[in-house]
Amino acid sequence: MDITLHVKENFDPTYIRYLTDIAYALEKGICYEQDYEAALSLYEIAADAGDETAMNNLGWMIHNGFGTTADIPKAMALYEEAAELGSARAMVNLGNIFEFGDSEAGVDYEKAFEWYQEAADLYDPDGMFNYANMFHNGWGVEQDYKRAYSIFELLAKDGFEGSFFYCGLYNQEGLGIEPDYEKAIEYYKLGMEAGDAMCFCQMGTMYGKGLGVEKDVGKAITFYQQAADLGDPLGLINIAWIYELGNGVERNPDRA
Repeated sequence: MDITLHVKENFDPTYIRYLTDIAYALEKGICYEQDYEAALSLYEIAADAGDETAMNNLGWMIHNGFGTTADIPKAMALYEEAAELGSARAMVNLGNIFEFGDSEAGVDYEKAFEWYQEAADLYDPDGMFNYANMFHNGWGVEQDYKRAYSIFELLAKDGFEGSFFYCGLYNQEGLGIEPDYEKAIEYYKLGMEAGDAMCFCQMGTMYGKGLGVEKDVGKAITFYQQAADLGDPLGLINIAWIYELGNGVERNPDRA
């Protein structure tokens, strides 16, 4: 049975969200064989019926060229329509476009900040994280470590994975707060439990420099290698530096 034809012939606007769910399942290949064309078709029906999630997801597929030709302006129009209807995800997607310069206008941190702020005001975790990151880097707003940390800390309490690294880093480096190596290590451990490569890398640095723990270059190398295994190239760079400088190990330029 052609599911899109069946839906078009039997569509009941009362069940619009279920239609969006089916489209999502087709997009991701959940319970159905992955079918971008069918997903696009169903998202279009649901979007035309006023479902903001469908608008955003349709925009995402068009943004990335999934099953169709990538069209940033068309994707942005869908995101904006969804955002007007309260889609925090669409707000984050618009923020990403302006932060990374995907639009014809290029990078615009101020607009990115505004969209992330709108999503953060709705307590969307991704919106809050990106909003905090703008304060962290001073992009589109004056740099404010204290403001950034307060948001990262809230996210960490809710278990948002990306926040553990930043909370650890802020406590390690004393960014806007007093340094607290023990607290930094606690956050890095939480991040490692969640599989965050950067937290493994930072834990390596804590052992490599003896920050809050007894210096142990062997453990540092182990953590750096785990970070590298999870895709963080900085882990390998840090191991190379150890061998290049002979920091706690026999100097080995070839190994480096």
